[in-house]
Amino acid sequence: MDKKRIYILERMPIQKAIFTLAIPSVVSTIVQVFYNITDTFFIGQLNDPLQLAAVSIAMPMFSAQMAISGIFGNGAASYLSRQLGKKDYNGARETATLGIVSCLIASLLVLILGLIFIKPLLTLSGASPQSLGYAIDYMRIILLGVPILMLKYTLAQLLRAEGSTKTVMAANLIGTGANIVLDPLFIFVFKMGVTGAAIATIIGVALGLTYLLSFYWQRKSMAMPSLHYLKFRWKTFQEIFKIGIPTSLSQIMTSIGNLICYNTAAVYGDVAVASFGVVWRVMSLPIFVMSGLAIGIQPLIGYTYGANNLKRMKQTISTCLKYAAVIAVFFLGVFLAFPHYVIMAFIRDPNVVRMASKVLIAFTLATPFIAVQMPLMVSIQAMGKGLPSLIIAVSRNGLVYIPAVYLLNHLFGFNGLVWALPLSDVLSAFMAVGFFLAIVRKLKYHHKEPEIIKHTLEEIPIPITGEPD
Repeated sequence: MDKKRIYILERMPIQKAIFTLAIPSVVSTIVQVFYNITDTFFIGQLNDPLQLAAVSIAMPMFSAQMAISGIFGNGAASYLSRQLGKKDYNGARETATLGIVSCLIASLLVLILGLIFIKPLLTLSGASPQSLGYAIDYMRIILLGVPILMLKYTLAQLLRAEGSTKTVMAANLIGTGANIVLDPLFIFVFKMGVTGAAIATIIGVALGLTYLLSFYWQRKSMAMPSLHYLKFRWKTFQEIFKIGIPTSLSQIMTSIGNLICYNTAAVYGDVAVASFGVVWRVMSLPIFVMSGLAIGIQPLIGYTYGANNLKRMKQTISTCLKYAAVIAVFFLGVFLAFPHYVIMAFIRDPNVVRMASKVLIAFTLATPFIAVQMPLMVSIQAMGKGLPSLIIAVSRNGLVYIPAVYLLNHLFGFNGLVWALPLSDVLSAFMAVGFFLAIVRKLKYHHKEPEIIKHTLEEIPIPITGEPD
């Protein structure tokens, strides 16, 4: 089991290794997209803009929960893959254990604070008096399931970091399949509306989490968590926070950016809020596909960086950028050619379709820049470069986007609000390229290429026993 995954990370030809790791990650993220848009789709069939707006308004709070779990999931994953590259298996187990325990503690705090401040947070997100009740009904159920949501996210990142991308893919397929089946049951048959959608979401996540836990129960992991390895070392926390906090801030800024966008759009009515909500969900498809590709190479980047194999690392990144460009061009063509039909897959209200199509065209034009930004950002995070990772992470939906929303909306009204995000995508892509080139130049100077891999597969230590996944 260990030998197979180490071979993929260390010796398998680059293109084959990327396909081996990235295809399950891409499938996982596509499945996650369907998971995210399932509620929107079925609620949209009610043809009620208020309930659709409520689900959209709840998304910033939902994203904030994932951002907090990302501190421990993404941060621990980056450090874990580098430790595996250095053959530090005990350190990897300590990192996995600390990440999981810390995530569970944080989830309880999120649950308590979220329930206390649910109404003001949703109002701040742009909920109108008409949609607030629906938003509270939806978000209250999601908050009760926060420990399940956050733990699943963290475990998925840890397993990806050691190359177990097929396991994560299977867990996402199980969860999404359950959600697709249960959503219409709770929404239409039981007539529970947004509350039923939230219940179906939590049940699906719980089933996916159970599958991930089974991987550990069968002792297949190279970094098996155990209370024996629970050590609150400051160095481990530093490494987790160095990448986890920038990644989390990126997601938090996304939530804040969405919140500000919805709050600003609320001035133009519930139809505008629903339109942005639908487009955010639609655009999650190309973004998540490119994210899946980037996440797929993260174990390769972290492992080769930890093993000091700069040549293999650079080849991995350049190949990933080519694939991301192909993905961007595909979605660019489809969304620009058929914007109305894409929106109508979610809702047929003519006012929402007309407004959302306009927003979708603007967002789609920035897709090629996302194809550059995302792989480079993930690569920088995988190398453990905290400050550049932090700056890039908070730029797209924070440092650049939020000022753009206020400025462009003030100058050009609704049209300015629509074009704020595409502008931030362009500027953030240039920023990512600049940081990446600077880091690579320093790596050329500081890191030597390994002359030879001194061990064979037979010499690789195998700390954990188990069957190939």
